[in-house]
Amino acid sequence: MGWTMVHREAAATHVTGGARDAGSGAPAFDEHTFDQAYFGAVSNYGGRYDRYNPPHKIAGYLREIRRLRPRGALLDVGCAFGRFLERARQHYQCEGVDISAYALSLAEPRLPGVPLHHSAIQTFHRGRTFDVITCFDVLEHVPDLPRALGRLRELLAPDGILAIAVPVYDTLPGRLFGIIDRDPTHIHRNSRAFWLERLREAGFEPIIAKGILRAPLPGGFIHAISRLFWRFSSAIFVIGTRRGTADHPLPRDAAAATAR
Repeated sequence: MGWTMVHREAAATHVTGGARDAGSGAPAFDEHTFDQAYFGAVSNYGGRYDRYNPPHKIAGYLREIRRLRPRGALLDVGCAFGRFLERARQHYQCEGVDISAYALSLAEPRLPGVPLHHSAIQTFHRGRTFDVITCFDVLEHVPDLPRALGRLRELLAPDGILAIAVPVYDTLPGRLFGIIDRDPTHIHRNSRAFWLERLREAGFEPIIAKGILRAPLPGGFIHAISRLFWRFSSAIFVIGTRRGTADHPLPRDAAAATAR
């Protein structure tokens, strides 16, 4: 499948110089925001995207997801260079979507036969639903969260699961990360309770809520997911179902965070 086969769909309006979205007054980002310079110099990746997404990180995400939905149709939102889809395709019928044309141009050679869509999630239409939707380190970049989460709910099958990972800034590790976090598109620098509340408002029921311990090291990258990290981690991993279809009670750690 050549690059011309990647589905090109409507992205957000191109904005430069800190312009705002006309409807919400929030910053508006598009494919020009997330270009080669973003991955190389502007973001925290510093040209080391693959290093920041090692096999054990991908395996950890898959392990959590497959406990609940071991097979089916999967959509990776913000698929970037396709590292997660490379492994997920061994278990699921996969598709990917990303706002970055540059990222998709690198993902496509890695993912022959996997449909890739060029679109912002807020405007993405597929005409079908998915059993699993993954959204790792994406939502903190999206100005209009209600619209994005609403679109994710529409794309999710009635008995499907949504898995997200986002940075949080409400603990000492999170505040320290906030000091060194240089990514100007991280516009949602919020708490873990904030994200659980946004999911509930959008019609999702969080059923798994865990902390993520992650840090770059000279010889590699630490990435581990556990409930033990929930109260102090600088990032969180949450799985939600469409409200009314949850088969599992809300974990005690997530319930406590929501109550605070």
